[in-house]
Amino acid sequence: MNQPTNSTARDVFLYLLVTVTLYAISVSAISTLFQYVNHFFPDPIYAYSSVTDILRVSLSVLIIFTPVYVWVTRFLNKDIVAHAGKQGLAIRRWLVHLTLFVSGITIMVDLATLIYNFLGGELSWRFALKTIAVLLVATAVFTYYIWDIRREAAAVPTKMLWLARATLVTLTAVVIGGFFLMDSPADQRLRKLDDQRVNDLWTVQSGVENYWYQKTMLPESLTEVSESFVLPVDPETGAAYEYTRLTDQTYELCATFSFTPAKDMGYGRPVPYMDGFAERDYYGHVAGRDCFARSVVRLK
Repeated sequence: MNQPTNSTARDVFLYLLVTVTLYAISVSAISTLFQYVNHFFPDPIYAYSSVTDILRVSLSVLIIFTPVYVWVTRFLNKDIVAHAGKQGLAIRRWLVHLTLFVSGITIMVDLATLIYNFLGGELSWRFALKTIAVLLVATAVFTYYIWDIRREAAAVPTKMLWLARATLVTLTAVVIGGFFLMDSPADQRLRKLDDQRVNDLWTVQSGVENYWYQKTMLPESLTEVSESFVLPVDPETGAAYEYTRLTDQTYELCATFSFTPAKDMGYGRPVPYMDGFAERDYYGHVAGRDCFARSVVRLK
């Protein structure tokens, strides 16, 4: 039996690096698969505005961390073949056993949760698919590292090479598919501008209401409000937002948007405000010029 050698600084940092990248890849892969489920099986109870933000993080991690993990793992495998004693390095055995523990616990908790929800009659396609996603990732990690801890100091067998290649191809397909679930960078910028317009309309509304509370009347134009309140302008064009006084207690704010939010976001429904008057949420805007009626409550 080969006697284990002492760990060098290089060994410690490489095994720490491969462990950190593995965990980051696993979490990001699960997160990406979850967004597939959220996209194709939207939850009727919870509104999902977009999968873009989560995918941006998880795909970025997968794109950068996966090549690093593959390269370091190949380097360490070759190092073990060249120096058989390194198979028994303490840092290696500790981190591999930690990975087996985490992946094993994940599998058990995942299956227990699946059975719990099934027995409670709460099992849905969405939940089942997410459970399967966690199970697949955790099982792949556990399978590889249970072999790794038992391996002989020899080249990686063909069977494990094919498993690793299949996993890498699957991960690549998941990453490529994830881009089709996202908005393009240009569209993401336009959506952020729309979000800023929504925030700006709230700011303008606050300015109009402050004017009302001070003078018990609505301004004829936003020029009167701007004398004591800093009003925002459109972040893209620099134009002022439109304001129209409708009655003594109602007015209208208008802006031009680039997109209509997804229907499953739950926006756009009238919200009761006063005496039967209903206000449409700014997030319920449509693409193009859109106006929102607002009212103020007369002070007693």
